[in-house]
Amino acid sequence: MMFKSLLTALCVQLSLGSYYIHGEVKSDFKGEGNDLVHHTNWMRHEIMDNNGLYWLQWWVIAKDNDVYFEVTVNTRGYIGLGFSKDGRMPNSDMVLVWVDDSTGQPNALDCHGAQNLTNRVPLLDDTQNYYVLDGFQNATHTNVKFKRKIETCDPYDIPFSTDTLKILWSFGDMDPNYESLKGHGKNRGVKSLHLLSPKFTQNSRDPYTRKIKNSEISIWDITVNNITVEPTMDTLYWCKIVRLPEFSNKQHIIGYEALLSHFGHLNSNIVHQMTLFECQTKSYPGSDPLSWDLWVRSSGTVCNSNLLTPRDWDSCSTPVAVWSPGSQGQFLPSHAGIPIGGVSGVKYYMLEIHYDNSNKKKIVDHSGFRIHYTHKLRTYDAGIIVSGVSISDTQLIPPGQNMYRNVGICGPSCSSVMFPEKGIKIISGSFHSHQAGRKMSLRHIRSGKELKRIIEDYNYDYSHQHVHQLANETVVLPGDYLITDCAYETKQRKLPTFGGYSTKQEMCLTFITYYPKIELSGCYSMTPVREFFEMFGVYQFYAMNMTDVENLFLYNGNDYIKNYISTETKKKNGKLSKDEDIFYDESLLNKLIISDPAEFHDRTFLSHLHQLPWDEPLFTKRVEQEFITGKHMTFCRVSNDSISIPPEIIRFPEFTAYVKPARTCLNYILNDNGDLRSKGSRHVAELTSSLFILYNLVKKHNTLVH
Repeated sequence: MMFKSLLTALCVQLSLGSYYIHGEVKSDFKGEGNDLVHHTNWMRHEIMDNNGLYWLQWWVIAKDNDVYFEVTVNTRGYIGLGFSKDGRMPNSDMVLVWVDDSTGQPNALDCHGAQNLTNRVPLLDDTQNYYVLDGFQNATHTNVKFKRKIETCDPYDIPFSTDTLKILWSFGDMDPNYESLKGHGKNRGVKSLHLLSPKFTQNSRDPYTRKIKNSEISIWDITVNNITVEPTMDTLYWCKIVRLPEFSNKQHIIGYEALLSHFGHLNSNIVHQMTLFECQTKSYPGSDPLSWDLWVRSSGTVCNSNLLTPRDWDSCSTPVAVWSPGSQGQFLPSHAGIPIGGVSGVKYYMLEIHYDNSNKKKIVDHSGFRIHYTHKLRTYDAGIIVSGVSISDTQLIPPGQNMYRNVGICGPSCSSVMFPEKGIKIISGSFHSHQAGRKMSLRHIRSGKELKRIIEDYNYDYSHQHVHQLANETVVLPGDYLITDCAYETKQRKLPTFGGYSTKQEMCLTFITYYPKIELSGCYSMTPVREFFEMFGVYQFYAMNMTDVENLFLYNGNDYIKNYISTETKKKNGKLSKDEDIFYDESLLNKLIISDPAEFHDRTFLSHLHQLPWDEPLFTKRVEQEFITGKHMTFCRVSNDSISIPPEIIRFPEFTAYVKPARTCLNYILNDNGDLRSKGSRHVAELTSSLFILYNLVKKHNTLVH
């Protein structure tokens, strides 16, 4: 049934030809002096359901303020397409399209979801902003093309942006009745998409290159083998070393996708993130270079464990493939590829898989990556850099917050040394935070001025971490700052949230794909350890000085701490409630006993944090600002052993913040208020009338004065 539906839909698509635009990305190159690439006139398509019944295509045209849509659905009734920030029908922006059974005329109705949760019937907009371009139906399918402006200035319409949008889809057996828009029954669903971002495939090409042949593309599957995740393992990081196939010449990775195990009755995959790293095979004292092939033959081991993980694996730090929940992997544009193989190329790689087993199931997994590569080399070698906040307990998010920010800095100490004279060109970026993440952006500072945000997602979706493909590549020059800015919501949490590897903890990272490739794997920052404790009025702990404490956080603290805290000191551990989470119990902050100041002594630092007035907005705002604008310890992790850039403590840079162009739509003043938006047209009319009256009063006053 699924194959038949897909085949029928494909035949309908092919019968349309290239009505408006070719289904691929067009790239414009801007001269030899500035080889930045701008991707214009791009088209994307998605199959919205699991059975191939609903096909969606959309595209943009250069210098056009419209988004064009085409739906092909296995129905002779109506087709619904909606846009929502939270995936729910209330306050969503919807359009119903169909082809009249009697006249063959295509139609569109601009609608919206009622604010009332019990009202599942779409309501007709006062202003119709969706325009039908063409449409037809045959014995099985309906096809309709239509368009809408990116910004309509209609309070019922959601402005399109680069944010993650929840796309609501539905269809019914009958044409809609204007007087009664009945519900859509069971034929409905939700899918998260980046509506205004292009997307590349292995066949993407630009006008200056020929289309790559399938015979020129090879695949390399990298997976773990029957890794057992026990019910007691809430969080597990598993690492496996693999060897690259023998290539006499350099190859280019043109893209990658995830190979995920399916667990039948489970609704969600326990694989939370996968990363494939290059290994430089550095030799540490006492290590055996021949052991790498021995590790290739093993099934792997727990990552970052001094007891199990060889120290040599620390050299596996440069990402070449990254996957997170909801991602479909990534294919690169046709002028860039990630290099592998060759005489001097990397021979060993490490696959790291993070398992999030919150449902306490026993799972046997064999997930990994499918790497697509070619011997037809592209113009540029590309790479991936990790940037953001260093993963540490010093990243703190208070409880009960509507929105709270953390920032991670990649500063001039790294960019000035590692970036080439003409800079690097950013192709795409993928944000990564955990369950509290709500807004993320990659900011760009040059010469005391913030430039346009490279990537931003103010509707970040933890379960949909797709790559943000840039329509216009961005140059980052030596001396520039890159700042990963993350905002979290913890309204339902009673205790502080810290940085860490579990999904109950937090991260603030950007995986940046760029070219030309440089010897850099990571560029990030953290609050200096001493400043972190002093920010909360703590200056000393029992049994160790502050230098020892800094080593706890910078160099594998859980093992380090065993040598410094005596059994007698441990007995002074602070009192924690019985329902305290295991992550708090095992935190380094719960093993440090305060000695100075005296009023806090014999209290663990964690219990000290629990007693702070987090419910006072002025206090939490001060803490947030001190973390952001205070000191940051920056790290420049270099993959080449011959280059060493020590950590540096800097202050948050002073710069003129980027200001987005003012919106021209008056009603956007009301858009963030659900109650006002649900009564949009009337409120806009009232506000416009008030402004008009005010304008006349001011004009009359000026006339009297003169």
